[in-house]
Amino acid sequence: MERIGIVSDTHGLYDEKLARLFEGVSLILHAGDVGASQVLTRLTELAPVRAVAGNNDTDPWAKELPAARVERVGKVAVLVIHELGRPEEPNVKVQFLLQAEDPRVIVSGHSHKGELVAHEGRLYVNPGGAGKKRFKLLRSAAVLEVGAKQLRARLHSLESDALEQVAEATLPLP
Repeated sequence: MERIGIVSDTHGLYDEKLARLFEGVSLILHAGDVGASQVLTRLTELAPVRAVAGNNDTDPWAKELPAARVERVGKVAVLVIHELGRPEEPNVKVQFLLQAEDPRVIVSGHSHKGELVAHEGRLYVNPGGAGKKRFKLLRSAAVLEVGAKQLRARLHSLESDALEQVAEATLPLP
């Protein structure tokens, strides 16, 4: 089983609790609005990092980040994009990428609202915002487990040291 750390919307803040949550992961995916290159540097101390640019990543260092990317975790294709729309109605860019790449997992951010949804044979993972608290939304991050027969995503609160699991979704693999 391979464990992947998933984070988004850090907006320049590296939360020290991520080191515990992502302990033992083989890869970290950042779904944009990184906010500062130092966040990626700190995450890279935990595991290799693959990030995409968010709508607020406009500084010169962020020009190296792609708008979207597909990572392979074992036999599973994982699409990473900042803005999804909704799993039931993805935006046009995502619809194109779903057809072109046929990913089993879609990682997105932007909304700052953590959500795990299994829909039409795909697992949609929005880890929520890991940066400063926004409105009344829970600060969170996620861990994806890729096994031979199933995918499991778990959403964890960053609001306290307990890293409480607040949601879980699974998807069987063919």
